[in-house]
Amino acid sequence: MVIRLIQKKSIICSGADFESLFPQEYKKFHTTKSKLQMLRTITQPKNFKLGPALCSGFTLTHYDSFAECSSINSLKDRYKKEFPFAIENGIHIMISQNGLGEIILGDSHEYGLTFDPFNNEEINKFIVDQVKSFISLPSIEIASRWNGIYPKLIGGTELIKEVDDSILIVNCLGGAGMTQSFGLAEEIAEEYLNF
Repeated sequence: MVIRLIQKKSIICSGADFESLFPQEYKKFHTTKSKLQMLRTITQPKNFKLGPALCSGFTLTHYDSFAECSSINSLKDRYKKEFPFAIENGIHIMISQNGLGEIILGDSHEYGLTFDPFNNEEINKFIVDQVKSFISLPSIEIASRWNGIYPKLIGGTELIKEVDDSILIVNCLGGAGMTQSFGLAEEIAEEYLNF
């Protein structure tokens, strides 16, 4: 007979409210928050299908993954001159379609620990205008606008910290939580929960 003992451990994944539960732990790390603005169109008419998600050149300048590209600094310099508003507001253009046929548009990035709760409509207008500049959608009528806030670890991709034998903090995936969280959850389960 094999008996498997599982140590009880609470995993804290508190998102943007990362400082409330364990402020002494978070003071040890260089963290910030990002507010982003996004939009959603009405359901596209005539069963329009976008296909793969689209990104503009602004996306290349936003993500560190593209830092190895030999021409990235030239592109950044060009955008600073031609699109200072986009650079100042951390705007890069991403377009995808959900299962209801609506088009999701984004986004911008404002960094700090507190934010104005209201959206900046200039940012929304800029995003819509840029989308119109490289794709012709059947409808660009906006049905919803929202903002989100996420935590970010400066100089890292995630924060994993054992407070003690029973508490593990996992947070600060930055803007990559939707793509990295499932893989990270599997790694955490294997390493810390013996799954």
